Amino acid sequence: MRVAGFARVNAAVMLLFVVIVHHNKSDRIFKEYLNLQRFVAIICFLFLTCAVAVQAHGETPTLFPVHKKGKGGFIDKTGKIIIPLKFDAVGDFSEGFARVEINDKWGFIDESGKIVVEPQFSWAWNFSEELARVQVNGRAFDYSGRWGFIDKSGKVVIEAKFDELDGVAEKSQGFREGLAMIQVDYKKGFIDKSGKMVIEPQFAYGYHFTEGLACVTTGLDEKWGCIDKSGSWVVPQIFDDASLFSENYAPVTFNGICGFIDKTGKSVLEPKFENDANGDCSVVIGHFTEGLSRWRIGDKFGYIDKSGKIVIEPKFDYTDEFSEGLAWVEIDDKVGFIDKSGNIVIELKEYHKAENFSGGLAYVITKNGEHGYIDKTGKYIWKPAKQSE
Repeated sequence: MRVAGFARVNAAVMLLFVVIVHHNKSDRIFKEYLNLQRFVAIICFLFLTCAVAVQAHGETPTLFPVHKKGKGGFIDKTGKIIIPLKFDAVGDFSEGFARVEINDKWGFIDESGKIVVEPQFSWAWNFSEELARVQVNGRAFDYSGRWGFIDKSGKVVIEAKFDELDGVAEKSQGFREGLAMIQVDYKKGFIDKSGKMVIEPQFAYGYHFTEGLACVTTGLDEKWGCIDKSGSWVVPQIFDDASLFSENYAPVTFNGICGFIDKTGKSVLEPKFENDANGDCSVVIGHFTEGLSRWRIGDKFGYIDKSGKIVIEPKFDYTDEFSEGLAWVEIDDKVGFIDKSGNIVIELKEYHKAENFSGGLAYVITKNGEHGYIDKTGKYIWKPAKQSE
């Protein structure tokens, strides 16, 4: 979720705790308050670690969303405007379609810019495995809104009868490996493409399926494990946190210790580096992408390989996963990109935010809130500009 709707989704996540309190009044409120710190850690773990799903399962884009003066459109890799900036908001292309907003309603366009699904939905997520999750009624992310799935003709093919899927990153909103996560009465389960419930709603938090498994937990105070597509526990519920499998490994927290497990739940990597994160693995660990994972050592980040060997020395204030051979890093509030040898190949600048390279471009936001794209030389392909007037 690069351009469209980021603030609104963040607001929805922040409202979740308010809803928890509202639905658990009196004696439950104090307990939920005590659990807030863990709740926030889980949300951070969910959203931070789902970034890998964008890289591991996303397409290589040829068109890139841009906004300027309150309107959105698309450019190509050279920065040429291909689809004019005429929409109120736009999202990324996925499976040949991109979601667009007109007058507070969402629909879809194709790569020529033609509207193929008329804007009619309160919200829409990207197409994934030929279907897109949409909200059919109410204001966007209103808790009375009903969610279902449409096909590429815009037809509702899975009835809109599900709740908003809260506390879940964008890449977990669609179908993955034939199943989609849904929510009913604050519990999450999984349906197939016919809409059949194949794993009954029973989980409080979780991820979509990757490499045949999904890591989930049944409650805020409960342990995490991983299930297969029948709903059977393959990795037992013994972990404080668990995340997506990537390159056969999943990052976990066990009794405050950060490490990686294989698909049987066996610990395969537990680096013995001291850090100052006090057991909060969401600020220590990464996923393996392109053979490397970020790791916090002391108060700095470096990278390890699958043997646990440090291959890029810890000298960065913050880092992200590798994509297309590069990873963004932060030093003294400046952001640049390194290669897999640890060399800075795009000089550090005072960006507010940068995202991984995809399709040869990286999306950046400057300190004064202007949005743009750079290529792998660091050259601006889309000069940073304010999204709104």
